[in-house]
Amino acid sequence: MERLNIPVLLGTAREGRASEGPAKYIHRLLLEKDVESALIDPRDYHEKKTFEKERVQPWADIMKRADGLVIVTPEYNHGYPGPLKEMLDALYEEFARKPVAVCGVSAGMLGGARVVEQVKLVAIELHMCPIRESVYFSDVRNLFNEKGDITDPGFDARCAQMFEELFWFTRALKAGREGVVRE
Repeated sequence: MERLNIPVLLGTAREGRASEGPAKYIHRLLLEKDVESALIDPRDYHEKKTFEKERVQPWADIMKRADGLVIVTPEYNHGYPGPLKEMLDALYEEFARKPVAVCGVSAGMLGGARVVEQVKLVAIELHMCPIRESVYFSDVRNLFNEKGDITDPGFDARCAQMFEELFWFTRALKAGREGVVRE
């Protein structure tokens, strides 16, 4: 079976972001499952808080090769961060007919549930296929230790369930994009 390529997009460029721990955790788990993956940091595509079109090409190249995407985003004031919206708005064709898993991060107990639903709506408009399963990292400041390791081993099973669905849709949609599935 061909190796899948599923990058992880971190949803914020904010200093002191607590969502970096969950994004690195998801990325590590994907690599452990022999998935090709890159951790995409919006800071690499912004300069002085201004999004520059010429800096988008590496992001576009990553998504052209990608079979799917995982977004790990914090919830800011019941919504998604501006840098995430800029990263999503920068591309269109590169996202089409690819599955996306969305993981929410928050200091509160809902784990970013509101932002997950909002990002899924944006993904639909970009012709992506958001999967049902999501992982919610609530109380994130206490969920990771000083070394960046997750302190709740139950998240491995939650991520495995999300990955199972994501991998199924990734393979099915990849076959469809490659013309294996006929109308």
